[in-house]
Amino acid sequence: MKPALVRRLPKVVWRVPAAATPVPESARAEFPELAPDLAVLDDVLVPTFSRYDTQALRAQNDYRRQQLVLIGGSALATIFGVLQAASAGGSVFGWSEAVLAGLLAPVAVAARGGRAHRRYLASRLKAERLRSEYFVFLARAGEYGAAATDEARTAALRDAVDLLDNSEGDR
Repeated sequence: MKPALVRRLPKVVWRVPAAATPVPESARAEFPELAPDLAVLDDVLVPTFSRYDTQALRAQNDYRRQQLVLIGGSALATIFGVLQAASAGGSVFGWSEAVLAGLLAPVAVAARGGRAHRRYLASRLKAERLRSEYFVFLARAGEYGAAATDEARTAALRDAVDLLDNSEGDR
C-alpha cells in the first residue's frame, strides 16, 4: 500500500477515466422501475456530464502538476544556490540555478494566470449542475413533474442540457 502523500500526487501520464455516470450500474439493478428514466438520462445527459467531468479532472491534474513543478523546481534552485554559496562561488551551480529559475518563470506566470484552475472550476461547476439535473429528473421534480408526459420531460431535459452546454464559462 502506498503512503497517503504518494497516493494524492497527480499522475504524470494522465489517462481519461471510464465514462462517468451519477448512478453506478450496481445501484441501477436495485431499482428496475427507474430503467426507462435512466435510459433517457444515459442518452441525453450522461455524454455531456462525462465530457465536463473529464475536462474537470484533466484541468485539476494540470493545475496540480504546475504546482508540483513549481515546488520541486524552486527547491532544486534553492539547493543549487546553497551549493554555489558553499563552494565559494562555483559557477556551475550558479549557472544551473539561473537556467532553472529561467525555466520556472513561464510556469509561474501560467500558474499565476490561473487558467488551469479556472478551467477546472468551470468544468466542475457544469458537471455538478448536470448531476443535479440528473437527480431532479429522476425525482420527477420541478419541470419534470409527474404530471408531464414522457416526451415533455425528455424535451425539457434536452433544453436544460443544451442551455448548460452552450453557456459561457469554459471557453
